[in-house]
Amino acid sequence: MTHQVWQARCWPASKPETDLHMPRLPPDARVRGACVRQTDRVTLWEAWEDRADAWTEWARRPGHDGFWDGTWPELSAVIPTQPRVVIEIGCGEGRVGRQLLEHGHRVVGVERSPTLALAARRHPTHLAVLQADAARLPIQDCCADVAVACMSLQDVDDLGAVVEEAWRVLRPDGCLCVALVHPFATAQDPSTIHTQLPMVTAPYLNERRFEDHVERDGLAMTFVSMHRPLSRYLSAFFSAGFVVEALREFGAKPIPWLMVMRLKRLASRPD
Repeated sequence: MTHQVWQARCWPASKPETDLHMPRLPPDARVRGACVRQTDRVTLWEAWEDRADAWTEWARRPGHDGFWDGTWPELSAVIPTQPRVVIEIGCGEGRVGRQLLEHGHRVVGVERSPTLALAARRHPTHLAVLQADAARLPIQDCCADVAVACMSLQDVDDLGAVVEEAWRVLRPDGCLCVALVHPFATAQDPSTIHTQLPMVTAPYLNERRFEDHVERDGLAMTFVSMHRPLSRYLSAFFSAGFVVEALREFGAKPIPWLMVMRLKRLASRPD
């Protein structure tokens, strides 16, 4: 399939704002990295928008975090090696999409934060990015081979809707590849996440928002995410019409910090 034919099938002509070559930000988009609001009063995507500049600087410093020796090697191990059409859900500033491009995939990133979407587009490595809500993808049915969600599903407000949208835009033989902060790690008390002595004082099964503030090598970043138990993720996957094909865990501390899965899209959703 040529690039033009793929684009025509996936993005209706009636939606010019989602054009693959001319992705646009909403007119009122602005950089708000210097204005951080109370996280209990905003949605998760708004919390990330407020920290977009800090995250871009953090993610683009080579070797600065666990992405290079943990997240990416583990995630890439479950992504099909043959070049495919890939939609990245929650692409952030674009580092995963750029890695996928290096491996020969055709990639479109989807990012809710205007500032992060703009950062991904402006990187010297061209990455097509749609500034859109992953729970309402402006993409036609059955047009992608792979959907990738790298460290993004713990940061979405409506997990079920996002996973259902991933199923919708994938072809019947497609797959969803996911990297998550391990639910056993997010269940810990925030003050012990980065220690060798983890503590859990809140019920593991209770979903809750948490913040993880990290300072390293002169940079600081506050991660605002949701703790969800593993059963919550699996229920969302199964209900949407996915089955688990592969599962990997990673981390040298007593509790692993990373979980990676490849999920196969079923031809139809469960009744």
